[in-house]
Amino acid sequence: MLPIQFGRPGRYAWLLGVAYLVATVANAAPPDDPYRSPMWHYNLARYLGEGADIRHSDQVVLKVPHFAEDATQVPLTVDLSGFEHEVAEVVTWIDLNPVPHLFTLRPEAAAEVRTVAFNFRIQQASTVRAAVRDEQGRWHVGSAHVEAAGGGCTAPSAAASNPDWAASIGQIHGALFSPLGGQAGTRVKLQVMHPMDSGMVGNVPRFNIEELELRNAASQARLASMTLSESASENPLFVFDLEHEGKEVGIALWMRDNGGNVFESRLGG
Repeated sequence: MLPIQFGRPGRYAWLLGVAYLVATVANAAPPDDPYRSPMWHYNLARYLGEGADIRHSDQVVLKVPHFAEDATQVPLTVDLSGFEHEVAEVVTWIDLNPVPHLFTLRPEAAAEVRTVAFNFRIQQASTVRAAVRDEQGRWHVGSAHVEAAGGGCTAPSAAASNPDWAASIGQIHGALFSPLGGQAGTRVKLQVMHPMDSGMVGNVPRFNIEELELRNAASQARLASMTLSESASENPLFVFDLEHEGKEVGIALWMRDNGGNVFESRLGG
């Protein structure tokens, strides 16, 4: 059998194919982590998927305190007011927490999310991440580091010391406001009474709110849906800035915990 001979066009095609393969592999590789977290690549693959298109972005502004004075109540704000793309999904996690995932948020019904704020627990000093998926499937990651004495995930909730905690569970306090800076839209601010037990305290099983939905109170169309994990704080406080004029018709709030309990409320309207 005669050996295969590559003519010049065949050789060029082969070289172009190799170059394309190398470029594809290079583009699929995530960027290096400026914080040098040992969990960087693992958590990217776990929460964003293998081979995801990922880049660091200063358009995803992640605000956390430099030091967590209370490891059970650490405030976090994801500011997307300068994000130049459509927000398809927001995923946040704490690299070194026993359960890193904090929340996943998906805007719906053309209700853009400018800001989301939420409190979390932190087990030790860690880098915190917010990844935003745009309309083309690309992930934009903002990061910040929090110093902490730690122990927030394994600390018992205050509800454990209150024999009447069941009487207040599911109580929701909140209201609708105009966003800061005179922007159009609606700011939703609410707090729900719930122990949000992480399951990491002896003889206390996991008991936390897992799902949240914001709905148009008139049509019941979902404006945003959110899934929560064990890193959320007790009696969680939520803030959402939406490009949605919800103050006239009101916004309905729906939540469900892993015990099957459903909590509902209506804000505004």
